[in-house]
Parts: sequence; C-alpha cells; structure tokens
Amino acid sequence: MAHRQEAHMPAQITELTTRFLISLSVSITTTFLNAQQVEKPISFATEELRPLGGHWQITEENIRADGSPAKLMLGKKTWSDFDLTVDVKVGNRSQAGVIFRVTNAGDSLDQYDGYYIGIDAANDSLVWGAANSNWSEIAQRPTNASAEKWHTIRLIARGNQIQAWVQNKPLPTTGFPKFDGIDNRYKTGGIGLRSLGGHAEFRNLIIKSPKQLEERRTYTNPVQPDIADPTVILDGNTYYAYATHSKDHPIMKRGIRLYTSENLIQWRDCGYVIKEEQSWGKTRFWAPDIIKRNNIYYLYYATDTRICVAQSKHPMGPFKELNQSPIEPESVRIDAHAYQDNGRIYLYYVRFNKGNEIWGGELNDDMVTLKQDSLRLMIRPDQPWERHQAAITEGPAILKHNGLYYLTYSGSHFESPNYAVGYATSESPLGPWVKYPYNPIMKSTAYAHGTAHHCFTTSPDGKETFIVYHQHRDLTRTEPRQMSIDRVQFVKQDQGPDRLEIHGPTNSPQPFPSGVN
Repeated sequence: MAHRQEAHMPAQITELTTRFLISLSVSITTTFLNAQQVEKPISFATEELRPLGGHWQITEENIRADGSPAKLMLGKKTWSDFDLTVDVKVGNRSQAGVIFRVTNAGDSLDQYDGYYIGIDAANDSLVWGAANSNWSEIAQRPTNASAEKWHTIRLIARGNQIQAWVQNKPLPTTGFPKFDGIDNRYKTGGIGLRSLGGHAEFRNLIIKSPKQLEERRTYTNPVQPDIADPTVILDGNTYYAYATHSKDHPIMKRGIRLYTSENLIQWRDCGYVIKEEQSWGKTRFWAPDIIKRNNIYYLYYATDTRICVAQSKHPMGPFKELNQSPIEPESVRIDAHAYQDNGRIYLYYVRFNKGNEIWGGELNDDMVTLKQDSLRLMIRPDQPWERHQAAITEGPAILKHNGLYYLTYSGSHFESPNYAVGYATSESPLGPWVKYPYNPIMKSTAYAHGTAHHCFTTSPDGKETFIVYHQHRDLTRTEPRQMSIDRVQFVKQDQGPDRLEIHGPTNSPQPFPSGVN
C-alpha cells in the first residue's frame, strides 16, 4: 500500500545551503515489494538530503526550492526500477521535477549523469531528457500544467522502459502516460528533485517498487515497413491497410499498395491495389482513403497532386477508377478523407494556398462530385507547431464522440522530425472548428521521428480504439517510412469537451489489441 510522507520538524524553517550534507528529521517512507508481493515498508527517519545548488527550505507541508539551478539528492541509495509519485508546484518562469538514475551529481546546470522528467510551466509541457554534462531532450509533450498549481508527476522505470504521467489529481491512473519509451543510457543511480529558473515546491513524495507485470503477448512499433499515409478498415475479420508505397519514394509512380492482417500487428503485402496504368495519374500516388456505401467500396487517393476515386465490390479489388479524371474543383488536391454521418457523406481534403489547408464539403450521391455550395475551409496552419519546414495542416481524419466531431490532422512538413498530430472540435461536421489548446497530442521523440498522417480503427473485439500512423525510417532518414499503431481514448474533463488522448508514440512493448487470439 502507499504510505504518505511524514514530517517531524521544528516550527522554524530549515534552510539547506549548497555545500553541506545535513541530516534532517524528515521521514521519506518507501515501500518495497518482494517476490510474493508482500509489502515491507522501510522508513528513513534521518535521511541525508544533499543539496546541490539553490536554496532549499523544509516545512511540515512541503519542500521549497529557490534559485537556479537547484538539485536535492535523496540520500545515498541507488535505484534501478521504481514507481515514484510526487506533487510539484512550479513558479511562473520555472521548470521542476525529478532526476533519477543519477551519478556524478554536481552544482552546475547539467552536471550529472542521469535522467530528468519535469514540468515546464512557461510552455505548459512535460519534458524528458538526459544529462551528461550536456542536455539531450528525449521527449516533450504539451499538457495542462499551469504555474502555481499543484500537479502530480508519476514515473515508472522498469529496465530500459520509462513511463511518465502528469495531471492535477493524485496518483494518475485515468490517462495514458505522456511518455512511454525505451532508452538505454542509464541503468541505476540516485533520485533527486530539481528546479530551474525560479522557485518550485514539492510534497507527498512516494517511492516504491513497481508492480510485477502480468505475462502478456506484446508488439513493438513499427509493425510494418515501407508504408506511409496508411488508412485501415476492418471488414469481417480482416484488416485492410491501403498506403503510399514509401519504398517508391520520391516519385511513387507505380500505384497504391494494399496489406492485410487479422490482428493489426502481422501484415501481408498484397501488392498494388491501384496501378499507374489503371489511373488518370502517372506519378505521386499518395494518401489513400476508403469508405463502404451500399456494399460498394470507394477508394480515394491522390495522384499527380489531384484526387481520384475508384470503386470495387470487394476491399481486395479489383478497383476501377471512375470517370478517368480527378474530382472537381481543381483546388481538391491531396489527402482525401471520406466520412459518413446521418446518411450524408463528407469529403475532407487538402488545398494548396501558400501552404496546406484542410477543406471539406458534402459529396453527391455519385460519390465523385462535391456539392459546390457546401465547400468551406476547415483549418489552416496558424500555430507554431504546424509550421516546421513549411506551413502545413494535412491528413484529416474524423472521430465522433458524445455528439461532438473531432477533426484530427497532421501539422508541419512530413519530412520534419516535428511532424505531429493535433485536433479540433465542432458541433457540425463542417465546422466551425476550435483547436485543442494543448496540441499536438502526439509528436516525435528522440526514439521516433515523423509520427503522424494517420487513421483510426478498432481492436478485433471493438473494445479498443487505435491510431494507425507512419513514422520515419530512423532518426536521420525519412524514407522508406514505416507503419505504427498505438491506443486512443477519450478522457472526461472537469470543463469542456472530453480530451482525445494518444498513448504514443511508443517504442516499448505494448499488449496486443484486445480480442486477438
């Protein structure tokens, strides 16, 4: 069970300076679990707290840090695997959190070997990085972590897998971790508190052994090479993934590729479902999307930066292109997404206008032509995260939840390591749209670049929702891109619409989708 931090202090505040080891009468209660999961609490009633920089004050309520940089090492014990929670309140211009697996700690800014995960209040974000006299960012995620408010950070370290949560409620359990990644730099070391840029407060520190994981069948991203811009449908017991064949980069002149699977993890390459000789276009076969209506499958795809549509009676094809010409008007360019709602079919697409904008409109019953008076702008790239290398919003995909429409999309150039996923909400399928204030909800990390252009599907039993997206080949090369999958959920908020949350990008072992035999 969890034990709260106890404190037995004189009434006066005790200040720790930077050059002394001071034995304090502070009880940091730590719980260890043995192999039989029997709890054995161990209390350090006279723990040695070692300050390194800044000024530290201890009261019965909390620990406060002033000055920058400020580090406080918690005794001499070293840790490898642990489950840690701590409440953190960060000043307006401050950043504060936990350093762990630390060795060689000193007074200066990045003078330690180990990891840091903390709240950056100025940027409403959670940051994970590593130091070795120099700082190296591993991941960063926007989050609602306002200054001068208490937030709970939870860290779980198991071997080379690190998971981190942050929220304004104790012991985060309702949301996905903000970070879930593999990093091999540091195996063991001390644990401490760290503050930068101003003042911060800490309370309710609990460190315990992590629970033993149940045996489970797992997968690790990416799940399929050579795929970009995937769209997936589940038809019967089979998943069909249509994709840009990234191996054909840069011209992509041979067509749209098809893959099939029974579990979203193991895929079979079925070759080109649309070939160049069957199409109006000759090159740049990109970003397909498929929808079923009246037992006919309509495949929308870009070729020569225009959108064409083909139809078939089966998701495997053969597909026949309709009209042997692209959709009109001429501004309908790339990244089509067809969405059915209340008997109507809407088509979302990218229009070029000094960058990439997302537009939408209603399709006529022929599934080829658009109702001209319905066409309107959905969103444009007007936020910094959407403008790396170029001003781009693209790859639209719609989810509907509790009567609200969620327009998810990719921001920035697809070749940028900052390519990311965000969303906007509306009460109507054609807007107006309000962008989520803490976009992007999934962005690249030091272990996965270019994580965007996506679709959504469900697990075989329908109990889980997954985002299917591509990522770069590695941290230095874009092509050929690779397909990955991660879990998606909606989280209820105290105010406003439910938050769309993605558990990703992950590069750590994840459970197979539910319902997989």
